[in-house]
Amino acid sequence: MQQQGPTPLVLDTSILLNFVKIGRTELLGQLSTSVVLLDQVFDEVRRPKQRETVEGAVDMGILDLQSVRDPAEVALFADLRSEGRLGPGECAVLAVALTRNWTAGLQDRKARLEGQRRREDLALYQTEDLVLMLIKTGYLTIEEADGFLVEWAAKHRFRSRLNSFRDLMRNFGGDYCE
Repeated sequence: MQQQGPTPLVLDTSILLNFVKIGRTELLGQLSTSVVLLDQVFDEVRRPKQRETVEGAVDMGILDLQSVRDPAEVALFADLRSEGRLGPGECAVLAVALTRNWTAGLQDRKARLEGQRRREDLALYQTEDLVLMLIKTGYLTIEEADGFLVEWAAKHRFRSRLNSFRDLMRNFGGDYCE
């Protein structure tokens, strides 16, 4: 089957839950590509309210629920799991992204390094990269995005290295700053 449109983005649990916890999963549907949720990642969402939110995002077509089925993906998944350093969701994301040549959404540093070790040109995104895309395309303001940083740090144990998306915009696309 021939790939159409932008390369799909396959998300790990951490990035997915960062959007779920702030009640903004709809933003994932505003990215310029399809956002894929693998069974192994979905299985890691264990809290009932969060799971309900993710199920709703799948039902609305925001997330495309898929499985690791191709024999090459299954073999790579098993190889990654056997090393014991990464969780099942991260292994599934890497197996699919590497095999299908898709973009990997990985927050975990070890998983990102493993992906780059296996393929230097693997496209990798973190939560902040996705938020930056949403700012650049006009779906979020810098102030809204900065509010996410505050909420993630204060309520959800996710601390970004960023103090403000304004700084990131200045460094990597100053024409988007006000």
